[in-house]
Amino acid sequence: MLLRHTLLYLPAQIVGPLFQLIAVIVWTHVVDEHTLGVITLVTATHELLQIAFLTWWSQYALRYLGRYHDRGEISRFYHTENAVLLVSVLLQSLIAIAILLLVIAPDANTALLVATTGYVITRTLNLYIGERARARQHIGVYSIQAIVGPSAGFVAGLILIKLFGQSAEWPLAGYAIAQFAAAIIVLPNIGYGRSFWQVDRELLHQALRYGIPIVIGGALGWVGLNASRFIVNEMSGVAAAGLFAVGYGLGQRAAAVAAMLVTAAAFPLAVKSMEQGGSKVAMRQLADNGALLIAILAPSITGIYLLRAEIVHLLIAGPFQQVTLAVLPLSVLAGSIRSVRAHFVDQTFLLHNRTQLMIVVAVIDATATVVLAFVLIRSWGLVGAAGATVLAAIAAAIVSFAIGFSKFGLTLPLNHLVPIALATAAMAAVLNRLPEANSTFMLAGHIAAGMTVYATVLVPLYATSLLKMFRLRQQQSES
Repeated sequence: MLLRHTLLYLPAQIVGPLFQLIAVIVWTHVVDEHTLGVITLVTATHELLQIAFLTWWSQYALRYLGRYHDRGEISRFYHTENAVLLVSVLLQSLIAIAILLLVIAPDANTALLVATTGYVITRTLNLYIGERARARQHIGVYSIQAIVGPSAGFVAGLILIKLFGQSAEWPLAGYAIAQFAAAIIVLPNIGYGRSFWQVDRELLHQALRYGIPIVIGGALGWVGLNASRFIVNEMSGVAAAGLFAVGYGLGQRAAAVAAMLVTAAAFPLAVKSMEQGGSKVAMRQLADNGALLIAILAPSITGIYLLRAEIVHLLIAGPFQQVTLAVLPLSVLAGSIRSVRAHFVDQTFLLHNRTQLMIVVAVIDATATVVLAFVLIRSWGLVGAAGATVLAAIAAAIVSFAIGFSKFGLTLPLNHLVPIALATAAMAAVLNRLPEANSTFMLAGHIAAGMTVYATVLVPLYATSLLKMFRLRQQQSES
């Protein structure tokens, strides 16, 4: 079932994140460092606001929405949902504007203020609708939210830049237009309430009890992920933040693209296992989820490291290349470590309603990132900022794994790790022997060669397991 659901989610997991990755590359060719810095800091600010003012509710919906459907109590949920969304978008918009004027761009004009507000509101709706769709496994609705905003928004932003200039408001406006369209498209196909004020206090209290630790942990996680951007901005200026954003953003996006190939389908299956079979069954499902996640991340990290010079020289504009080449390997490593922690080990805490443990892990990540960033930037500049995120991610992951193993019986999928390591090593050996690519076509060929070698080695190692699954399916269909 995990493989089937993963394949169904695959278009959304590839197209949306891929366009986010492409955008990081293309913006280096069409805007300057200052503009890219503003775009990066605005989008990072919204990520924090989304965590602070809506993640508590969206995570509650992801975990418990099915129960309200099954009990015929979905109207209770819808009535409270509208009030939560309204208050959330108002608060996020006001705070985003304040941060824009006080920290990011004190000289922001009216167009940038409007574009930022539009981006915040529509992005909030896209993310929430997507999470609610994932809770009910409405893959079509989820796919529209995941694909339309990043892809159509990117294209619209390019058109607006071409028409009106390289100011930061135009890419943000492009995304806002596409995200609004994505939300409107799916409204007829999702359930929702008509009132904004019929709040179910009991439900609201339950969601807050479940979600507040997630908010605190998520906010601290945001600090671990994004504090280095703002510290660079504070210590070296917004142009330096723009330079840093390319390599750092590419690495984080690359890790996220790889991880999201499997994570959208994985957690709902773990929730279902917990509801139907209890903790032991859910832990086995999590181990399978973790194996699939590592099987995607391991070759991705290795391939990016080995092909980093080709990727940077062929895809990134000249002024950004030197910093990107130094920052990219560290960034993708930090992003991969955090993905394994967030989408494998930390989900143990969600399943057992021990969300406060996420705070412990996140405090370590956030504190280490901030302290190390200030120290290492002084000595090694932008490379130090990236190195700080790696060290912080490792420290937090060690603690998370220790808690998951000792308290909840989580286990590593060791029987999967050996085949994955062998296939990754074979891929690395082949990539090491290839000449450096001098064109994007040749780079694509190197990537395809690496993927082919990895799959060619890995599939035979799983031939027996796949055959057993096929025979079991046949027996079930015949009976």
